Amino acid sequence: MLTGQSRSSDSAENDASQTSSPDAEKSGPTILAIDTASTSLSTAVLINGVVKGELYEDMERGQAEHLIGFIGETLDKAGVTFDDIDGIAVTVGPGAFTGMRIGLSTARAVGLARKIPVVGVSSLEAVAYGVSERDQQGRNILVALDSKRNEIFAQAFDGKKRPLSSPECVAPRQALMMAPPGDTLLAGDATPRLLTAAAHAPDAFYDCTAPGLPRAGNVARIAAERWERGENLAPVPMYLRAPDARRIEDQGPRKK
Repeated sequence: MLTGQSRSSDSAENDASQTSSPDAEKSGPTILAIDTASTSLSTAVLINGVVKGELYEDMERGQAEHLIGFIGETLDKAGVTFDDIDGIAVTVGPGAFTGMRIGLSTARAVGLARKIPVVGVSSLEAVAYGVSERDQQGRNILVALDSKRNEIFAQAFDGKKRPLSSPECVAPRQALMMAPPGDTLLAGDATPRLLTAAAHAPDAFYDCTAPGLPRAGNVARIAAERWERGENLAPVPMYLRAPDARRIEDQGPRKK
């Protein structure tokens, strides 16, 4: 039994109505996608370019305990088994240290067991991918994710959702400077912080309706595009800031 606010993705339900018959010729890889890199848990399967069985739940803790159950339910909803999966897509961050490791370790374990490739996808890229064409209208995108500290994780994308900058962990005002001149859409769960910082900015910044955190369906779609181009992002964590925990030997001498 799932906890919190679990729900099937609206996009997955819409895609399901367009799904071809089970006997249709396979036109692309079957990809299992996982996201645990932030304060949510999401899984989905991409079959013939269609997202199926997508699940999403706001979950700041407990992802390790619920991930396997999510995967099982997603596979059941999609009507496939592990034997049908051609590859695994997983978010590599930036995000929560523990969350990143949960998703990556699970994806690697499944990939190793099945002897199938594991594709890494940036959390920032996954959020940008979720911006609709109706919202974007060719404008640039600045994705901002909450780091739970003073800084935010940010990256700029152009009108075709191609990266314009590297992912960085910066203050909100610095993040705004990553966007090129002109109108820019803001996406991600740290958007309110950027809107506050942009109150007196010379350029126009707009909010949009895209989900503030990655959705596994979009993670799968990005992985499928890379699959077709023969590209890959290594499934290793994307750390943009130092961890809060430090080794004892790095903490300096104890106070007496």
